[in-house]
Amino acid sequence: MKIIAFVHTEYHLLLLINEIIKHVKDEFVVFLMFKSNSQRLKMNYDFSVLPNAKFSTKEVKYDLNKKFNIDHVELLDFVKTGEFSRLYFFQEQDPVILSIIKSVKKIKKKCSVCLFQDGLKPYNNLRGQSLGMLIGDIKTWRWLWRNGIREMKPARLLQTKKYAYTDEVDSIYLTFPQSYSNWNGKDINKIEFITHAVFKDILEKVFLWKEELLSIHDGIIFYLTQPMHHDANIEIEFLRSLKKALNKPLVLKLHPLTGKEQIIKYKNISTDVYIIDSIIPAEIYIMNLTNSIILSINSTSMFYNSPTNRYYYVTNIFRDKIKRLARYKFNQSPSEHISMINNINEIV
Repeated sequence: MKIIAFVHTEYHLLLLINEIIKHVKDEFVVFLMFKSNSQRLKMNYDFSVLPNAKFSTKEVKYDLNKKFNIDHVELLDFVKTGEFSRLYFFQEQDPVILSIIKSVKKIKKKCSVCLFQDGLKPYNNLRGQSLGMLIGDIKTWRWLWRNGIREMKPARLLQTKKYAYTDEVDSIYLTFPQSYSNWNGKDINKIEFITHAVFKDILEKVFLWKEELLSIHDGIIFYLTQPMHHDANIEIEFLRSLKKALNKPLVLKLHPLTGKEQIIKYKNISTDVYIIDSIIPAEIYIMNLTNSIILSINSTSMFYNSPTNRYYYVTNIFRDKIKRLARYKFNQSPSEHISMINNINEIV
């Protein structure tokens, strides 16, 4: 079977590598969809351990007020003329990806379009309608229409905040399908990770892992930062209280979008705070931790359950303090191994 895949982040790449390893008899053609103004997918990789996959980078710049550019047209032609049985993608809101899946499905009915998990969206029903998202969707649809990809389904614009809203999606791949409400009857598949030791070994080779990237790894507090666009002092006060309560070394794995001012504030929390500023997926760091406390507001990196560690979501502690969380109807963790807590005393 020949499969084409489009990834936009290191998290996507990690999940795709898991699929490539499991299906050694299949042939994968993978596009790393990077952006020149972003740090995503900009590191060096060693894909030699994945002989059944061919990787290439691709940047498709677009203007929603103009026609598709030549790079975009060439990519569409490649996908439409290739003999692919499946198409894997992760970002349902991406305009270029929408143009690809809609074009492919129109001429290749038998090509199965598979949406893989990206973030918490499958498990979180957003409250209300986002005006910004609605305006963005309208602009995207007008752009697709202008370029010959036309559909008359205005009511669908009210469903774009829901997961797997596009008609072209045949199958959904999730780590926790039992926690997903299959509102429109899609085919659901569970993402099964391969053996921990094997997966860890291959990921470390692909991402050029070095032991010195995690100088301390046993009995620590490992906190994953996230860009919530909130008052930085709220998070700083929480981390100081956490450090004092648990009396353990605090290691912060920075999100790639963390601002420089915020990093300075993190460093001032305590003398034994360690900052990890790397775009290597947090899952690989988690794989190398033992007997540690791992927590975040709601990072999906914690979906990977590495043995001996304990996992906590602190969403409820910040819910009334961070405006963005007010739209989340995310009241319990989709995973059994992640505890959703209300105060620091519940962290043990």
